[in-house]
Amino acid sequence: MNRRDALMRVAALAGATMTLPALADTLEASAARRSLTGQPVFFTADQDATVAELADTIIPTTKTPGAKAAKVNEVIDILLKDCYKADDQQRFLEGLALTNKLSQDAYGKAFVQLDPTQRIEIVKKLQADDKDQRAKMAGAKAAAKVEGSQADLQMPDAKKKYTPFFSVLKDLTLTGYFTSEIGCTQALEYVAVPGRYDGCVTLKPGQKAWAI
Repeated sequence: MNRRDALMRVAALAGATMTLPALADTLEASAARRSLTGQPVFFTADQDATVAELADTIIPTTKTPGAKAAKVNEVIDILLKDCYKADDQQRFLEGLALTNKLSQDAYGKAFVQLDPTQRIEIVKKLQADDKDQRAKMAGAKAAAKVEGSQADLQMPDAKKKYTPFFSVLKDLTLTGYFTSEIGCTQALEYVAVPGRYDGCVTLKPGQKAWAI
């Protein structure tokens, strides 16, 4: 699978709203620009480095290469630019700013300067913040249902649905990784030229899931 095809798969899973031909052209142009310049197309250089280390904390190198080796940060950079609305983009950038604030408050250093153990602790805090945001949204939704239109006036965000930063980061990291060459051919069982189609195959203990 080449990078263009991988981007198209991830974009489709991310819920892109553009038509596929237009989206393909847009994604290809952004990917080409990033490849040519070596610079991110949406992030700043510091933000791009932070995303690379966050993704690698979620999927670190073990027996197989991690998210950083698979260049998942490049996928996230391109998809955020071309497939996400301005509000979602801003929320993601605020999440990166929160990441570095948590890092500075806890260790006096930016996230990219932390050791692996410290990074895991910051990611745990981001996950807890994600859970808190979801709980607040659920509470606001429940209150709005009970109180009706009056609650909508008091809590205008009650009907707003959005995915918190860490969930977006995690989803894009997992999808970007498992549609990459490394993810498909090393982290998953991969057959370059498959034979017949088996809809349900029992995995042996310890066997990798199949790439699709």
